[in-house]
Amino acid sequence: MEFLIPDQTEDKKLIAQLMFNLIVPRPIAWISTVSSEGVVNIAPFSFYNGITSKPPLIMVSVGRRRDGSRKDTSRNILQTGEFVVNLVTEEFLKPMVESGKDFPPEESEVDVLNLQTEPSKLVKPPRVKGVKAALECKLYRLIEIGDTPMDLIIGRVVAFHYDPKLLETSKGMVGRLGGKRYTVVDNEIELL
Repeated sequence: MEFLIPDQTEDKKLIAQLMFNLIVPRPIAWISTVSSEGVVNIAPFSFYNGITSKPPLIMVSVGRRRDGSRKDTSRNILQTGEFVVNLVTEEFLKPMVESGKDFPPEESEVDVLNLQTEPSKLVKPPRVKGVKAALECKLYRLIEIGDTPMDLIIGRVVAFHYDPKLLETSKGMVGRLGGKRYTVVDNEIELL
């Protein structure tokens, strides 16, 4: 099957379905931020990846609300310049999915979902206690991109917290597929 996009009359629903179902598996950035009022926010984003290691930069694409306003994550990052990317393993899959619901800005997903956190070392947003890895980040650049628009957030990693076993295996890490589907890394192939 083929789908060509010759002009601006494209089928937006089909394009979104293709993007979400063909670009898989996508790593999940479970981002914790703190609002200027001190409310801890945590939300998952699957258009996330590394950009470069010199300097260590990551990117995440954060959509807007239906009314065009920024989501809490983008707004908090713009206000404070800091965030933490918590990596998701299978034991955190359900709370990660629940944290993706639309909570009001004054309500902390951490409190509602009874998540435990621990302080970060170089940024104010806390890390989720028990995750296998967390990347403390400072805002490097925010670019409005796309028709919606989306916030393309580029963060500079200023601290890594990680289980040393992750340097040998990614087993147990969760990725996003299309629709409401996820995958857990359980089969790795090492090529020499």
